[in-house]
Amino acid sequence: MANKCKYETDNRTWQKPISTVGVPNLPPGDRLHHKFGIIDNSIVITGSQNWTKAANQNNDETLLVIENSTVAAHFDREFQRLYQTATIGIPSWLIKKVEKQQKECGERLIETETLVIDTNKKINLNTATAKELETLPGVGPKLAERIIQKRKNQPFTSLADLDQVSGIGPKMLEKLSDRVTW
Repeated sequence: MANKCKYETDNRTWQKPISTVGVPNLPPGDRLHHKFGIIDNSIVITGSQNWTKAANQNNDETLLVIENSTVAAHFDREFQRLYQTATIGIPSWLIKKVEKQQKECGERLIETETLVIDTNKKINLNTATAKELETLPGVGPKLAERIIQKRKNQPFTSLADLDQVSGIGPKMLEKLSDRVTW
């Protein structure tokens, strides 16, 4: 059972669900797999790619980018057709499945994704997760949280902004100067 008790790191299932999302009602036997997005009514992004961190870093996924307004119009028309008869909200079968797994697994849930950090890549102070911030020299969980709180009030625009975070002084700024961006 332990191998069934998995979740993706930082997944906050339905923390704030979008109320207009739903599930299309398909004829028996029909399935949907490929996801798609339409940008500016002229670009379609589609394929088997799951739009998650795990898919981006760990899986072998297929993604197509099609720049054609006619194709985009066809995708939009199909979406509108499916959405007209969709059941809006989280389907009851999915809620039951999640509740069952939470009941069976409880505290035994394990992370399925390991964080891969490229130490040659700069960490963006305005978008990094707490775990990414903690890979910086001298930054632990509490300091990472203070950095996140600071950017909520005002995004970082320079290294001098980082100096305003409690616990960061001139020595740490020197260590971080070539490791961070904003």
